[in-house]
Amino acid sequence: MTSQRPRHATRALPAPQSSSSRSSRSGPSTSQGASQSAPSSSRSHHTWPEEAVYDAYGLYSLHRMFDIVGTHLTHRDVRVLSFLSVDVIDEYERGGIRDGRDFLLALERQGRCDETNFRHILQLLRIITRHDLLPYVTLRKRQTVCPDPVDQYLEETSVRYIVPRGSRTESPQVTPHRCAGPHPVLHCPSPAVCQPRPKPATPTPNRKRKRAHSVADCREKQTCDIRLRVRAEYCQHDSALQGNVFSNKQEALERQFERFNQANTILKSRDLGSIICDIKFSELTYLDAFWRDYINGSLLEALKGVFITDSLKQAVGHEAIKLLVNVDEEDYQAGRRKLLRNLMMGGGAGTGLGSGVAGQGAGTS
Repeated sequence: MTSQRPRHATRALPAPQSSSSRSSRSGPSTSQGASQSAPSSSRSHHTWPEEAVYDAYGLYSLHRMFDIVGTHLTHRDVRVLSFLSVDVIDEYERGGIRDGRDFLLALERQGRCDETNFRHILQLLRIITRHDLLPYVTLRKRQTVCPDPVDQYLEETSVRYIVPRGSRTESPQVTPHRCAGPHPVLHCPSPAVCQPRPKPATPTPNRKRKRAHSVADCREKQTCDIRLRVRAEYCQHDSALQGNVFSNKQEALERQFERFNQANTILKSRDLGSIICDIKFSELTYLDAFWRDYINGSLLEALKGVFITDSLKQAVGHEAIKLLVNVDEEDYQAGRRKLLRNLMMGGGAGTGLGSGVAGQGAGTS
């Protein structure tokens, strides 16, 4: 009796089989579809336990990356990859590979990939000419592409201002029908007979109010500050460190500490300095032009002639120097949102396309 009890317990464990048998009683067509779709849905929407930690840092987990890449691999790709990995994955592991995710999990179990090493996966994808999947082999989350609010606003305002112009051209054809009212229509044979009425002079208080409104609008106009960091450095430091860093201490830890202090002192003495500029922008188009010049390298080339002067070259001597330019992307995005409010409040007037880099910004160092 004691030997039969564990058998009954083991028979009661597989609950999914009983649920499938119940569904089969209701109808054969629905039970087959449910049994086939349940594993696929559970596999595609599987939540890995480590995803919560990675989401806080804007990263994918390794297994989540396997899901993304594996869903794009066809059955033919999986067969070819399994054939190429005969020496890496044993026969037992290859027997359990059904899709791309299973193949990547098998590579992980064999120690061929981890969170810091994707070289084997990238090599296999290049061999099967799936270069379109190479950008997805990363733990960094891809930013969602959203429409540019500036482009949306310019499109809306362009349509908004084109429609009234069309209605104005049609207004002369409509005005004769509107004149059929109780008021008589005066026909002027010559300009000498009917002279236009002089426009009444606007009172001075209204002018003062308009000026007050214009001053208030100017005060409400927002500006943004973009911080530009420029730094000059030597291209190589090996020549200055070799032969100048040594220690006579007996203990290894003391020798390393003394060498570190000597190298730190030498590098500080070779510091060429840096400049921080806060550039103020009031027009969105100039800010976008500045950012484009920073991305494509035009800003760096323009600043080389300003910061790398002849006196600096004479002080450096024959050593090569380089210029480093940095602009924070978060500052650019925040400033762009601010200047977009000015564009929306101004109604699109006076927003010409600017091509200057920093001509509209006042730099303060």
